[in-house]
Amino acid sequence: MTRIALWWPMAAVMALAHTGVGAQDRSRGSIELNTSRSHLTSGLPRGEATSLRGTWTFAGGDGLHAELLDERKFGQHGGVVVLGGTKVLSPDWSLGGTWVRGHGGDNWTNRNIDIELTKAWTVKRNILTRFAGYNATYDGNRSDKGWRISATAYLESPVVLEGGVTFNVSNPGQVRSHMPFVAATIGRHGQQYVVLRASRGSEAYQALGPGEQLVDFKSHSLSLRWQYWLAPSYGFIVQGEGYHNPSYDRNTFSVGGFAQW
Repeated sequence: MTRIALWWPMAAVMALAHTGVGAQDRSRGSIELNTSRSHLTSGLPRGEATSLRGTWTFAGGDGLHAELLDERKFGQHGGVVVLGGTKVLSPDWSLGGTWVRGHGGDNWTNRNIDIELTKAWTVKRNILTRFAGYNATYDGNRSDKGWRISATAYLESPVVLEGGVTFNVSNPGQVRSHMPFVAATIGRHGQQYVVLRASRGSEAYQALGPGEQLVDFKSHSLSLRWQYWLAPSYGFIVQGEGYHNPSYDRNTFSVGGFAQW
């Protein structure tokens, strides 16, 4: 769950840190505050979350990012603290790392380490490939290990296309899962972005409460995000997501604001 939640800020950080599209000659920062509400079927309790995210990109492309997440789901209360950074190794290579520490129960990782290597291709460096590995531990002696690959293309028009897949092995039981995704971003920085993302695959474990687990099941999700600048340095974000597995459906709506400098 944590890796899904971090997809939006991580994609933005890596894009700014490594591509010609996001190249800059001075340091820049941003902060984003979001709140969300989720409605679940099958009699499951509603969920809610609040997140605060910040990024700082230095001249030359190196970057730092952090996040605080407070969340209620499946009748439990928990959250995570996220710290990470990106180092530009050369015009074509960068290396990123993220450390996550969580609390609250089975659905929040106790510890997660994620390392990602990015390679830029073509003369314009407008195509990126990424390879990452991660290791996470949870309550109840449960753990996730895996890797993911993805590719991103910055087209001539204001369109960014992305696709990838995560391969995961969870214990106990060596339960294998995979989650492919595709995404498209349309818009320009300083005006507006519309991001559509879809995923369909399998999950290994999901805790619905103390002593109740879903194991080795299929799921899919579809999300739409709109980010709009009201002024050159701030704006708002609206996002909706639909999620389905054989046990329940979840619809989530979130609103937030951001500032940049």
